Amino acid sequence: MAITISSGLFCFFILSILVRHDNGISRRLSFQDLKSASRRERLQKIQCNPLISRPIPLPPPTAQDKDGRILSNGTHGFDPTVIVISFDGMRPDYLTRGITPNIVSVGASGIAAEYMQPSFPTLTFPNHYSLVTGLYPSSHGIVGNMFFDPSLNEDFNYRFPDKSWDPKWWGGEPIWETAVLQNKRSGVIMWPGGESLRSVRPTYHIRYRSDVTVFEKMNTILEWLDKPQEERPALMAVYVSEVDSAGHDFGPDSRRVQKALVQVDSALGELLDGIRSRNLTNIVNLVLVSDHGMSYVTNDKSIYYDDYIDTSDLLFEESLQPHLAIWTKDPKRTDEIYHTLKRVQKRDQLPFQVYRREEIPARFNYANNDRIPPVVALADPGYVMTRRDMGLAVAGAHGWDNEAKDMRAIFLASGPSFPRIEGISKSATEAIDKTAAAQVTLPPFENVELYEIIARTVGLQVKDGATDGVLSGYISRPC
Repeated sequence: MAITISSGLFCFFILSILVRHDNGISRRLSFQDLKSASRRERLQKIQCNPLISRPIPLPPPTAQDKDGRILSNGTHGFDPTVIVISFDGMRPDYLTRGITPNIVSVGASGIAAEYMQPSFPTLTFPNHYSLVTGLYPSSHGIVGNMFFDPSLNEDFNYRFPDKSWDPKWWGGEPIWETAVLQNKRSGVIMWPGGESLRSVRPTYHIRYRSDVTVFEKMNTILEWLDKPQEERPALMAVYVSEVDSAGHDFGPDSRRVQKALVQVDSALGELLDGIRSRNLTNIVNLVLVSDHGMSYVTNDKSIYYDDYIDTSDLLFEESLQPHLAIWTKDPKRTDEIYHTLKRVQKRDQLPFQVYRREEIPARFNYANNDRIPPVVALADPGYVMTRRDMGLAVAGAHGWDNEAKDMRAIFLASGPSFPRIEGISKSATEAIDKTAAAQVTLPPFENVELYEIIARTVGLQVKDGATDGVLSGYISRPC
């Protein structure tokens, strides 16, 4: 008997089946080449930026005054501090609509990347955990919003917190744990993974509740900033869901998404006002990111997989997704489904690709984990895989190829570690923001780099090779 779970809370998308059982660069390497290259090749061909004299981000100050304070806003001592805010489902092009002046101002006063490359699959739980561990999903183990672990003979499902927050699911070391282990305080507001019951917990943690508004979250950050120095978190990670929820329900170009963008931008404006009124602009680093983008889905771009495979033995499904993961009890059945899907795809030129785990393209970094299914079918951008007896419950979705334009994420940062870079001419770089006095927009980078970038802003030590990133915490280096 099949158990069907429809799309719902947040933006957590995967389809699983269990069948019983630097700009202006010398020696430039394109970002596409970097993503496809091996780690060794990526290390050998790191890009450089001729417009800067020091690597970015800058390290935090280390000198202390007689009272042991590193920084002061005139009335209180502060340790180096960073606030990381993730706007779930926010595409870079959303920031060109003229309705997010506060978000854009962060990049204008500091730095912004053309985009940040999400990890595959472009889903909420895998990418949020990649952002804070520096690991691909295949390395940290959260390979989907829902998945099966054959060694545990159990499935992970974000909808069931009592099960999903068990630490056995969560590998790696999240940045808030790194902070606590190095005698710094951390605060987490609803970030996926923050509720995992690991042995080391963030100093402050607020569990997910759908009724908590983005304004309340920004107010909590300001309350944490107002704590005494010996209680104040040096690292804060905040999850914001409004834009993603609107994108799923109404589509990325809908009025509801526009309204959500205005809402979260207004809330950020209150946070920025609070930072300015506390004289913390040159003390607190602010990093704005997202986990993935969003794309429309329509009935005429639905691929009905039950036209090709027998679903009567299916034990678990989540439909309306780009990513179809196939588990079977009998390996022969796995091969049958694989060959059937390969055959009909080729015969009818259907808009999806089918891979055995070992055939998944290397650029996805999605093979070296037993939680990744033996067979994966991935729909082309804009298409979803569903059943005939299910209608489209959403207008927008994500989960496609992480190189798809609509799946791109944002990165903007300001504060003492992220000084504004100004260009000389377009001949020096191809990524110039003409609206910001020739400010340089940095090249795209993978989201597994963020962990070390955050660590560098507050002086956390990261062991060599501890992440899947290759930039060692530097977004840009001088040539």
